Amino acid sequence: MKAPETGYPYLILFFVILIWGINWIVGRCLSSPALFGYVHISGVLLGFLRYVVGAVTMILIILLQRRRLSEIYTQMKPFGKILGISVLISSTFVLSANQSQAYVSAGTSSIIVNLCPALVLIYGVVFLEEKLTLQKTVGFAFGFLGGLLFLYNSLSSHSGPHVGLGIFLSAIATVAWAGYTITLHYLEGANRVAVLGIQLTVSSLLIVPFLVIYSMTSPLEFIIDIWSILGILFCGAISSGVAYILYFKTIELIGAPKSASFLFLIPFVSLLGDVFLHELPSPATLIGGIVAIIGVALIKQDRR
Repeated sequence: MKAPETGYPYLILFFVILIWGINWIVGRCLSSPALFGYVHISGVLLGFLRYVVGAVTMILIILLQRRRLSEIYTQMKPFGKILGISVLISSTFVLSANQSQAYVSAGTSSIIVNLCPALVLIYGVVFLEEKLTLQKTVGFAFGFLGGLLFLYNSLSSHSGPHVGLGIFLSAIATVAWAGYTITLHYLEGANRVAVLGIQLTVSSLLIVPFLVIYSMTSPLEFIIDIWSILGILFCGAISSGVAYILYFKTIELIGAPKSASFLFLIPFVSLLGDVFLHELPSPATLIGGIVAIIGVALIKQDRR
C-alpha cells in the first residue's frame, strides 16, 4: 500500500524555489551597480567562484557519506560520456547566466532562462517519443509568443547600454540549461552527489581559460568585503550545493515530473528582486513575461 503523500516535499520545494530565485537577485546585485552603485564581482568571476565553492560543498558531502572513491568510480563509469557532455553544458550555463546579470535585471534573466522547458519539450517529442498533448501544445504556443513579446519589449525599452548583450547571454544560458536538463534524463541512476561534485569541479577548471581571456580584454572586478563573501557562499554552497540536494530529495519523494512542475515559480521570486532594485520591466514587457511563464507552467504540469 502506498504511503499517503504529506506536505514535506512541497515545503522542501518552497525553499528550493526561494533559493534559486534569490540566486538571480544576488548575482545581479554583485555583478552590476544596481544595488551598491558599483560592481563587486565580474559575472564570469562570480560564476567561477560559485562553482568552486559548490564543488567543495559536494566533496565535503561525499566525504561525510564515507563512500570509497573506487565505489564511486565504478558507479559513475557507465555514465562517463554523457557526464562529460553535461559538464561542458554546465560550464557554458554558469558563464553565460552570470555574465548576463551584469547587463539585465534578475527577473529578465530568470524569465528568459526558464523558457527552456519549451526546448526540452521539442527534444522529448522528437527524440524520446513523448506524447504531444493539447496542453503541451498550448503551453508551447504561450511560451513562444510570450517569450517573443517579452524579448521584443525588453530590447526596445533601452533599459541599459548593453541590454541586447544581456538578453543574448541569457538566451545562451536558456539553451545550455535545456541541454543540462536533458542530460539529467540520461544520468538517471547515477549517484547525484557524485554527479554534481564532478560537474562542478571539472566545470570550474574549464572556466579558467575564459577567465584568462576575459581578463585580457576587460579588468576583472573583485571587491572583497562581507557582501562579496556572503554572496559567493550563498551562490556556491547554498544555491549550487544544498538546493540541488534538496531538489533531488523531492524527486525521490514525489517524482521528477511533479517536482519540476513547480520550478516555473522561480521567475516570480526574481521579479520581487526587480521591485526591490527598482528595475521592474514595463507593463508590456511584464505581460509578455507572465504569458511566457504561464506557457512554461502548462508544459511542466502536463505529466503525460
